[in-house]
Amino acid sequence: MKLSRRGFALLPTAALWAAEDPANLVWRPDAIAWQRADPDGTKYAVLDGDRDKPGEPFTYAFWMPDGAWVGAHLHSQQAHVAVVKGTLLLGFGRKLDREKTKPVRAGEFFIVRGGVPHYEGARGETLIIGSALGGWKTTVLE
Repeated sequence: MKLSRRGFALLPTAALWAAEDPANLVWRPDAIAWQRADPDGTKYAVLDGDRDKPGEPFTYAFWMPDGAWVGAHLHSQQAHVAVVKGTLLLGFGRKLDREKTKPVRAGEFFIVRGGVPHYEGARGETLIIGSALGGWKTTVLE
């Protein structure tokens, strides 16, 4: 095993692919198996891990149709989120205020701290992928 200058193991990519089935490691936005579809057109799926198990890392996908809005809410855990498609209109506060959102575009990344009230909208079909720790709860404020 070769070590990098920082002491991390460098494994050939082929070794990683051989260790697991690639179908379980790669997700294409157009092939996500959505586990929940809401009446407003939003969709949600856990891609990996267990969001209910405290301390267990998990990764999720959330899709919003163009023009959709999710009212103020907060999560029990911090989330690291990348916008994969579209533009997420992200705002902070206990009440949705469309005028106070900032655009987070495809290819950009943000963090929402646990317990911080926020809301979001979609400009264009918008897909975000997030990672957090389990024990995940969402509290709706509006």
